[in-house]
Amino acid sequence: MTNTGTETIKYSELKAVIQRFMNYFISQYKIIFLVTIITSALGLLYGKLQPSTYKATSTFIVEDKSGKGGGGLSGLASQFGIDVGGLTGGGAGLFDGDNILEIIKSRAIIEKVLLTKMEEPSSSKGQTIADYYIQINDLASAFESKNINVKSLNFAGLTEGAKHTVQQDSILYILFSRINKDISVEKKNKKSTIITLEVVSGDQVFSKIFAEELLKQTSDLYIDIKTGNLSRSINKIQQKADSLQNSLTGIYQKSFQAENATKLYNVNSSLRINTSQTEIAARDKTVSSTLYGEVVKNLETLKLSLINQTPVIQVLDTPKFPLFDQRTPARYSLMIGFAIGLVLSFFYALYKYTSN
Repeated sequence: MTNTGTETIKYSELKAVIQRFMNYFISQYKIIFLVTIITSALGLLYGKLQPSTYKATSTFIVEDKSGKGGGGLSGLASQFGIDVGGLTGGGAGLFDGDNILEIIKSRAIIEKVLLTKMEEPSSSKGQTIADYYIQINDLASAFESKNINVKSLNFAGLTEGAKHTVQQDSILYILFSRINKDISVEKKNKKSTIITLEVVSGDQVFSKIFAEELLKQTSDLYIDIKTGNLSRSINKIQQKADSLQNSLTGIYQKSFQAENATKLYNVNSSLRINTSQTEIAARDKTVSSTLYGEVVKNLETLKLSLINQTPVIQVLDTPKFPLFDQRTPARYSLMIGFAIGLVLSFFYALYKYTSN
């Protein structure tokens, strides 16, 4: 019958083993010094070679007023045959949920931003953001190697709605693909409605301007979607009101002239005139005044609704100069390299110690 058991090690023996290994590890100080110097130097070099990056951050809330305080206004408008909900709610679902996160990074929005002319710095005033991005990233030489002359692109001469050339479209798509990766849009807290927009680049001016313009273009799109139909309806009704006002002015003049003629003939009681023209003028005046009054009421109702719809994006924070360099300081890379050197030396010494 054989006895089986587990081997045990005393604390004093374990302490002695650890002590012998530590003495051996310290005896390898030359290797430790060499390895840590190499890894520390590599870490420092890595930190120094990292390009500078600047992050511009904006926070905002998508504010939808279409459902607030609109019940009474919608009821008032419905009395005049106007469906305010239909006019204002056509794009309500477009910005619901997380759709706004994808819209901000869409090609249409980013290209609008790229074709926007800069106001600052003064040396770049009048230059498009696309031209400035090409300049700071030295992309002109890369495009010229593909037989594309950057100056011939003439982004500054493009007007909204104008067709782009094949080269312009190609370059804008390349810029869009590069910049899209450096844009982050998210809700930091899933329970919050606050949205954070971040733009990262190697130039703090570009990061700041691009983040501000990106938010502005998105806001303009949202306002156009939410109030576009309503604004167009207001313009049409305004034209109708102006036309009725001009017509009413003419009717009042004719009515005044007819009344004066009647008074003139009535001075002599022996003269008789046909008063049908006076009656017609009075009738037209009454009808036109009533119609004009109703149109003005409708117009004012829609204007109140339009005011109720804007603004729709409430900006909380905007990026301000100076933007801080986001790259890891070189001293941290040096410390990380030193730590890696110690770990590598430890395992090398452990391997040598156990193999002897």
